[in-house]
Formats: sequence, C-alpha cells, structure tokens
Amino acid sequence: MTASLSLSVRRRPSAPQVQRLFQTAPWARDRSLAQIKVMLANTDLVASLWHGKDLVGFARVSTDFAFRAVLWDVIVERRWLGQGLGTRLVKGLLAHPRLKNVDQFWLYTTSKQGFYERLGFKAYPRNTMRLLRGRRAKA
Repeated sequence: MTASLSLSVRRRPSAPQVQRLFQTAPWARDRSLAQIKVMLANTDLVASLWHGKDLVGFARVSTDFAFRAVLWDVIVERRWLGQGLGTRLVKGLLAHPRLKNVDQFWLYTTSKQGFYERLGFKAYPRNTMRLLRGRRAKA
C-alpha cells in the first residue's frame, strides 16, 4: 500500500489538514486551528506524507541549521500504521540538505522510545529540563 504514497519535504500541508491528522492522536487532539497555524508559520522544516490529496503523515523540525535541531510531532494516520511510514518521515527530515551540518538532533517522546532508538536516537535523561507555562503548568 505504501507505493501509492509520496513523501515531501517541500510541500506544506494546510493547518486544517494538520489539525485533522492531529485529532487522531491523544497527545495532539486538543490543539486548536489557530495554534496549528502559528506552529506551521514558525516551523523551519516539514516532512509530509500524501495519499493523493490526503495528508496521512507529518513531522517537523525546529533548528538553527548549524548546531541543533529538534524533531516534533511525528504522526501517521492510524490506517497507515505498521508500514514504516514514521521511519520514512523521520529519515526524510534527517536527510534534508539544509540539515547536513547539524550534529545534534533532539526529540521528546513519552512512549515511542523504541521506535526512535531504531533510528539511532539514544535516551538522554541527564540535563534534559523543561519549564511549563500557562495552562500546562497546572497539570
């Protein structure tokens, strides 16, 4: 079934397309259309998977294009899971020509460590910190 899919690191999906995909994931379903518009406008690089005109996979990177990059929001529509599409998204971003000089890629995941380890990422709990603000700080 993956032969009918196309991966793009140039084609940016619309905010409604991303929101529809995010609504299938517990970790992203509460993101508003307004928030997604801001996120897309401020995201450096995007990888998207398409089945015709339908967005079926998405991932993004924030970076300085010199030293560090952060991988965010890797998601594949449920009916396409188990076909290596998440791997295609991540590898597509990691191979992006604008990231060739970046030596450290970071990400945050609560349940997919094994997936990312298979792609070469290693758990790095030390020195990892976060600050929660706004409504998230109360959680």
